[in-house]
Amino acid sequence: MVAVTAGVAAQLLTRRTSVDHDTLGTLLYSLRRSLASEAIDEQLYDDLDAVLDEYARPAPHEVTSIAKRFRQTTTKIVEVVPYLVRPYPVEAMRRLIYLSAEHPHPDDALGHLRRFAVAILAILDLMGDTAP
Repeated sequence: MVAVTAGVAAQLLTRRTSVDHDTLGTLLYSLRRSLASEAIDEQLYDDLDAVLDEYARPAPHEVTSIAKRFRQTTTKIVEVVPYLVRPYPVEAMRRLIYLSAEHPHPDDALGHLRRFAVAILAILDLMGDTAP
């Protein structure tokens, strides 16, 4: 968080602002990307590769770690998607939330993790250019 003194705030508020559609569109796009970057980071993409890559064979301890990170990411995605995707993707979000809530038997963990990764990818696809 940044603190701004009253003098600086007053100076910033007296500046002229632009209200044309191109500038506002650019600002809205930037704000949406900023919001999305809170939920989506490079670690998520690394985890998706580790699960969905053609030759991916994560070890059992990696499956557990990745599933935990996917659950944390799901919480963030649930918070930001209403601001980023119109219309709200009810079925895709429901699927993601259900998969996040599941804790499968260790024998089924890798399959569950792959379904979980595909559900996250579906949301990222719906986010389109907004997703970093």
